[in-house]
Amino acid sequence: MRTSVLLAVLLCSVTPGLAAEPTPDPAGVEFFEKKVRPLLVDHCYSCHGPKKAMAGLRLDSADAVKKGTDEGPVLSPGNPDKSKLVASVKRSGDFPMPPTKPLPPEAVAVLSEWVKIGAPFPAGGTTTVDPSAVGKSHWAYQPVKDPKVPGTSANPIDSFLLAKLAEKGQRFSAPADRRVLIRRAYFDLHGLPPTAEEIERFVADTDPNAFEKVVDGLLKSPRYGERWGRYWLDVARYADTKGYVFNEDRNYPFAWTYRDYVIRAFNDDKPYNRFITEQIAADRLPLGEDQSTLAALGFLTLGRRFLNNTADVIDDRIDVVTRGFMGLTVQCARCHDHKFDPIPIADYYSLYGIFASTTEPKELPLIGKVEPTPEREKYEADQKKLDDAVIADRERRLGIKLDAARSVLGTGVVLKNPDKLLDRADTDALANLRTKADKFRAASPFAPPRAMAVADAAKPFDPYVFLRGNQFNHGPKVPRQFLAVASVGERTPFPKDSSGRLELATAIASPDNPLTARVLVNRVWAYHFGTGLVRTPSDFGVRSDPPTHPELLDWLAKRFVEDGWSIKALHRRMMLSDAYQQSAEGRPELAKVDPENRLLGRQNRRRLDFEALRDGVLFASGKLDPKMGGKSVDLFKAPFTGRRSVYGFIDRQNLPGTFRAFDFASPDATSPQRYLTTVPQQALFLMNSPFVAEQAKAVAARPEVKSAEDDAARVKAVYRAVLGRNPTKEEADLAAEFLDSATEVKPAANQLGAMEQFAQVLLLSNEFAFVD
Repeated sequence: MRTSVLLAVLLCSVTPGLAAEPTPDPAGVEFFEKKVRPLLVDHCYSCHGPKKAMAGLRLDSADAVKKGTDEGPVLSPGNPDKSKLVASVKRSGDFPMPPTKPLPPEAVAVLSEWVKIGAPFPAGGTTTVDPSAVGKSHWAYQPVKDPKVPGTSANPIDSFLLAKLAEKGQRFSAPADRRVLIRRAYFDLHGLPPTAEEIERFVADTDPNAFEKVVDGLLKSPRYGERWGRYWLDVARYADTKGYVFNEDRNYPFAWTYRDYVIRAFNDDKPYNRFITEQIAADRLPLGEDQSTLAALGFLTLGRRFLNNTADVIDDRIDVVTRGFMGLTVQCARCHDHKFDPIPIADYYSLYGIFASTTEPKELPLIGKVEPTPEREKYEADQKKLDDAVIADRERRLGIKLDAARSVLGTGVVLKNPDKLLDRADTDALANLRTKADKFRAASPFAPPRAMAVADAAKPFDPYVFLRGNQFNHGPKVPRQFLAVASVGERTPFPKDSSGRLELATAIASPDNPLTARVLVNRVWAYHFGTGLVRTPSDFGVRSDPPTHPELLDWLAKRFVEDGWSIKALHRRMMLSDAYQQSAEGRPELAKVDPENRLLGRQNRRRLDFEALRDGVLFASGKLDPKMGGKSVDLFKAPFTGRRSVYGFIDRQNLPGTFRAFDFASPDATSPQRYLTTVPQQALFLMNSPFVAEQAKAVAARPEVKSAEDDAARVKAVYRAVLGRNPTKEEADLAAEFLDSATEVKPAANQLGAMEQFAQVLLLSNEFAFVD
């Protein structure tokens, strides 16, 4: 009984008094349609709508509202004080609703006013939720606005943030120490620390534009693309392998060409709208002689292969495109209309038709200039032998099978598909030969680079709805076209003679798309401030948290497009704000009113992700290899490579345990953000890893350490190499005491010496692993 009552007061019911006015006045209907229905759609229909009626309550028709719950009405038209609806949403009754979080105050006021004017509801039978109505009501599906800046700060970002802080009687924190600030900027844009000399130059620079010069210099460096390219690879669910695929080669032979394309795109500040278009439809663009841009299509092809199940592969591509670029969980509409967002199943299969009309060429296109070296000529000859062996063995096996068939059926025998004659033993043998050829192609350093590309099918697929997601259960036909929720004006089906990928890319990259610019701006903001203005970077749907600063989000999105979709300009705008440059030190008075720092009255302290941590260790040891691009390398196999972590080999089926321990992005699906955990394995890696031990030795062997005249000078040199600063007197004294005691015991052959142990201690420190 108690549960039933709980459900009954979830949001609504009415008294019989509602029936006294079967035709509400036009003003009341207008109020309901403009104010109340959007609210009910956003907060109520998921539990009290056409798909679900908890406690027997539906709120999608006048008759249903009149009936109320199984236990009777809980709404008193004309009297908000006696309405259980109002008590629930005000959270003043026994069962505050919604149960998870309160309605915004303005929503409560709307419902109270609606009840006060008699709870008008248009007469008529039950209606279903109109997706366009939801789209109109949810902030993310509305056009990007150009809000007025609410203050006079030099950087409008500060004006928006200060306005919110002022409402709580708060302000920004003091500016960060200059040593802290330059380290923050280097890790944000390069994923590497500054040298002690770079820090000291910045600290001594009295130019008011000193920090601006630092930011501009960092953005011009090729190290920038390596850092920010890795962030995009998280979104693109990048990996060098396919996952489990029976007995074919598990490796993508040229996945690395997509990774290198992404790094180049960021370094070149490729306009984001062009970046989108190339990753969806580079093969449909007039590229001219330089075909290297075809590598962008790895965005589509480098996902899991799901045992080569076509429907699952296409589903993955729909997901990476819609969540990656627009923050839409379209994948949820594969089997039924989306439960929360205005994405009908028909729209899912409109997109399905686009990717079902897309093929992967057997011969991947060459990209870049191929130099005819002796090594490459030998590779080509060896590869041809392996490929020819597959063809020859297939023909031999087919010949045997055909001869056997003709001996029984006669010579009038013509088979449309002779491959059907091959038995399991034949197909397995051929698969082994193909795998051998594919592995050679993937492993050889002399294989000319190719794009993991796609192309339009000769005959586009005419899509239809898969009823309940079953591809063998045909529903109505649908056109290949864009999503209604993100469309402006009347939708036009895509051309019948192509897949529609180019048209899809154009629609996503349109400045009129309400989602694309907002989503990207929010991603960049999250990496500079520790959390996004919207906490769910790949889900801007009705179930997401609303933005903390919606006007700021729109203002940034508007400027982003006006700046030619320049991501580097976006970095500058954010990093040159007072908000970015403030201290991360906590303030008790701020913590009381904003414990999660959602209003950004200070910067957020952040722990280095795995890539920045590993690369920082290599940088400190002097072993960081600046080489860019090329085939992926094993990061965890001795002798350890000095290549940056972005060039590490990613095996999606057997992801290394170190990656997992340090919250590396799962390559199985698009990753919106890294998780942050603190587990013993992280400390154990830094304490016991042969890689870290090797780098500690390298720190102690740096020329400036080896050539120092005494232990005090060596300690200073190690501090400068690892932490970018000189030790304090107390730190120097502690180091001297440690070295004096440690040198009394001679280390075993496999143990670190005293100075090497000291270097490892600094590599283990919080100061090294965190950015303030």
